[in-house]
Amino acid sequence: MGTLLFSQLAPSLGLVDHPGGRKAHLRAVPLVGGLAIFIALIGTAWFTGIARPAAPFLVAITLVAAVGVWDDFAEVSPRVKLAIQIAAACLMIWGAGVELRSVGDLLGWRSIGLSAFAIPMTVFAVVGVINAVNMMDGMDGLGGSIAVIALAWYAAVAVTSGLTLQWETALILAGAIAGFLLFNLRFPWQPHARVFLGDAGSLMIGFALGWFAIDLTQGPGRTFPPIAALWVIVLPLADCVSLMTRRLRARRSPFEADRQHIHHYLLSRGFTHSQTLGILVLLSSAFGAVGYFGWRMGVPEPVLFWPFFFGYFAYHFWITREWKRLEAAT
Repeated sequence: MGTLLFSQLAPSLGLVDHPGGRKAHLRAVPLVGGLAIFIALIGTAWFTGIARPAAPFLVAITLVAAVGVWDDFAEVSPRVKLAIQIAAACLMIWGAGVELRSVGDLLGWRSIGLSAFAIPMTVFAVVGVINAVNMMDGMDGLGGSIAVIALAWYAAVAVTSGLTLQWETALILAGAIAGFLLFNLRFPWQPHARVFLGDAGSLMIGFALGWFAIDLTQGPGRTFPPIAALWVIVLPLADCVSLMTRRLRARRSPFEADRQHIHHYLLSRGFTHSQTLGILVLLSSAFGAVGYFGWRMGVPEPVLFWPFFFGYFAYHFWITREWKRLEAAT
């Protein structure tokens, strides 16, 4: 209901995405999905009584959502957005004690602690996930679907680990995003998205995924390894890092928008929107299963790490070659 209400108010609020440039949609679409998700998250957290124990998370995500709404309304400079993201990560560290202190036993020798690098690496990791999810949100239903899948896996980890607050928070956020997807996915009665996430939504979701990836792997009682947490969000991470690397090699800004994401590639190869979304959703679900069941079955961390490491490079070289072939053929 919140999504419908905000979509009606969007024009008067100035939260509308107009067609033009690289954009595929041909009509103005309200940018209120993130705002509706945020209100649903805060309202449900308050109603269920978890608002007080989850206060550090809710305060930090409010900061990220606010700069997202600001950017949707009137474009904000990248430096300001980066500063706010760093501030939210700092709230996570000093307000909740959620900090990346170890990356786990990746090489089979011992757990690799970050020591003095813990704080900068935490900030780097959170900002990286925020922007990876933001960049992935380029097709109707994609960003929200990937987020729901990742949050479902993280909720499963939390409930298995006995972390009640974490699984309740993840479940509430996943439910809020699922409600938004009813208006963002394509259906026979809805050929195009009625609302978009906007930066408010994609930045907020990225921050939440970064928070859970660290919170579920660090501290007492946590046995979920960091590398398993990365498997859950490997799709947006691999797409983002590969794309930024290709932009740098082409002597362009890594933040310069283009149409060379993995979903653009699949669409250019003739897959329909529904097929492309289905492929990426299945891949994301499968990668999350590798992380979750790898942990539950006691798979050694190096066994999870090396396929992740070499898999990224295999993907990067493959997608680079494929784009060159497509460009040569046109």
